[in-house]
Amino acid sequence: MSLKRRCVIEEAIGETRAAVYEKKRLVELYVRRWSERDKARAGDVFCGIIRKIDPSIGAAFMDLGASSEPSQRPMGFLKFTMAPNAPRFREGQRLKVEVTREAEAGKGPVLKYLSVLENHNPKEGASSVLGRLSGDNLDGFISKRFKGDVTFDTAFVNSIEEACLREIAVPNGGDIAIDFTRALVAIDVDKGHAQSGYTVSENVLPMIARQLRLRGIGGLIVIDLPNLRQPKQRERLYNLAQSAFKDDPNIIKIAPMSRFGTVEMTRSKPAASLDEILYDRFGEPTDETLALRAIRRLEVESRVHAGANLTLLVPERAKLWLDRDSIGWRLALTQKIGDRFTLAESHEIDVKSDR
Repeated sequence: MSLKRRCVIEEAIGETRAAVYEKKRLVELYVRRWSERDKARAGDVFCGIIRKIDPSIGAAFMDLGASSEPSQRPMGFLKFTMAPNAPRFREGQRLKVEVTREAEAGKGPVLKYLSVLENHNPKEGASSVLGRLSGDNLDGFISKRFKGDVTFDTAFVNSIEEACLREIAVPNGGDIAIDFTRALVAIDVDKGHAQSGYTVSENVLPMIARQLRLRGIGGLIVIDLPNLRQPKQRERLYNLAQSAFKDDPNIIKIAPMSRFGTVEMTRSKPAASLDEILYDRFGEPTDETLALRAIRRLEVESRVHAGANLTLLVPERAKLWLDRDSIGWRLALTQKIGDRFTLAESHEIDVKSDR
């Protein structure tokens, strides 16, 4: 029996949002922003050119031509181990590659070799031109992720902002804190006034599994559980952790609990997490996040105050981002609500009406 799965898509100004439900339970959230339209996404296929070969690490660095500005083009990373049956690579060679992992801070996208593309090969035609050859929009990506076993609806997706809490209360006592570092994601479990560290750990592992999947968190993850000395309890928690992640479509690897009471695990991460898209490394909303949040607020107020002239109040850094209008938000909003809004600086996001 197939799992009943539904995806809600919202085409908002500045970003596309998606929420995936399984049996009416929210399990995954996605955001794709207009500012990253040229980004090399997981599953996209490119014609790239090898700019540098580094034998010491067994890899080639590739220009994917994913931006009109050469200085902004991501240098893809192709390990030779991801190129079985490939001919000997050389600098200047054009290859057909697939993105297996999107770019991160300081790192380009990870690539998989598909074939050689030569300019003089008439069979390849236009496919030898540098750049994206194929790729999916967000609903196409989600459809492929679940092998078409998902239905789509169009509606507002309002759960994005609340999804990225850094501290989450545990029912019946305790809390978890999620911290992002350059090397790993650290999750600290505090039992608080709860009497049993084991009971808190039992309650928290399914919560952690849900949070990681909901927000797309991956890579190396270390969970610091309350100290448990009984071997049987530690073994039961390890089995519970395995069970908590059994429905996760991503690749999960979990190590037994260490002598210090930590669980180390990895979760495959083909794309940036929701936290990385919306917030900086200190957990503060980025300028873009604040700006798009303000536009969303203005749209809501425009429906409440139909026909009124509106003033959107935003913090200085968000106003600077909006003033640049690098994504064309002003025209898109004008087409939606009319030319009846202005920007002004304030400490908080707010909307004022002339009525």
